[in-house]
Amino acid sequence: MLFRDVWLEGDRCDVRAGETVRVIGPAGTLTPDPGEEVLKGGTLAPPSAEPHVHLDAALLGARMPNKSGTLREGIANWSVLREELTVPDVLDRAGQVLAWYESYGTLRVRTHVDTGSLDAVGALLHLRERWRGRVDVQIVAFPQEGILRAKGRRERWEEAVRMGVDAVGAIPHFERTTEEGWNSVRLAFDLAEKTGLRLDFHCDETDDPSSRNLEVVCAETIDRGLAGRVVAGHCTAMHSYENPYAAKVCELVATSGVQVIANPLDNVVLQGRYDGYPRRRGITRVDQLWAAGASVGIGHDSVMDPWYRLGTANLVDAAYMLVHVAQLTSEAEMLRVMRTLWTENHRPFGAAPVIEEGGPATFVWWAASDPIEVLRTRQKPRVWREGRSAGR
Repeated sequence: MLFRDVWLEGDRCDVRAGETVRVIGPAGTLTPDPGEEVLKGGTLAPPSAEPHVHLDAALLGARMPNKSGTLREGIANWSVLREELTVPDVLDRAGQVLAWYESYGTLRVRTHVDTGSLDAVGALLHLRERWRGRVDVQIVAFPQEGILRAKGRRERWEEAVRMGVDAVGAIPHFERTTEEGWNSVRLAFDLAEKTGLRLDFHCDETDDPSSRNLEVVCAETIDRGLAGRVVAGHCTAMHSYENPYAAKVCELVATSGVQVIANPLDNVVLQGRYDGYPRRRGITRVDQLWAAGASVGIGHDSVMDPWYRLGTANLVDAAYMLVHVAQLTSEAEMLRVMRTLWTENHRPFGAAPVIEEGGPATFVWWAASDPIEVLRTRQKPRVWREGRSAGR
């Protein structure tokens, strides 16, 4: 195939590809070969990565609607639905959503799985192998209701890790006390060090400015030398911090090498529920984290689940929401938000893919003229993996 006058990393280029990328040249320098498919204009980018989603709960939102729209009701509804899970059901729903991700050009997906259901853990481990070669799946052992709040939860969490997940999770702000929250962070680090796994926290997903687990995560990361192996998702309490403390935390995040994952679709509707007016947006301080030099990813988080009834598995939707609610509307900011999907979002998986001569022809093409137009229109792309159509 031949792409002519396509946007590629800020330049207009011609790109010829088969199973690999054969030639990249300035726009107008390559002419079609006989029988070659030609695509004119548009935007070419590496595939995206999803750093934060819950496939075990996907597509369950209509079974028990969240009437209040709160995070706590979502957790309460999920605790009921979780008891009804079966392996075939999880496989079916999660597989549907992975197919959606693939169709939108997301070929790496990190999913959390509630360790309260070891059947769900086993199902997603099976799904990871089933989808190998199409979508690369990572699984985080996530104790949705904490590990210290009740007997047996820590044991199931540890068992899920032994079953073969990719990362250790925790939810310190949901533990009973501040001290137990901090203890849960340290227990997660201990378990990750013992098993050689990465860490991925749900961290300070609250409007409460006294929720201060992120600094503990950062300090443990520094002290244990685990920079680049730790993710903190949500971090919405940061939007309620006093500015001097927020500045301290942003600097600490950058120093530690912890990556923060913003989840704008969920958090803009789940947070601020205790507010009258004015009502907080509930998004972590992306612009200030960027300014401090921290790495920020963008997650879809929920796809039609007990927390967020909507959702498409199109990461451009999450990027579009972030641009609005975080007021990242300059040309440079919108471009950075879009580029995050195929650069920093890959950090939990390792190196971000690049499009280069001799490399695999694994990429995503939108008919829209540049990434900002992709963001505006949110159209469906065409996707190739090693030169073969994917997600169709």
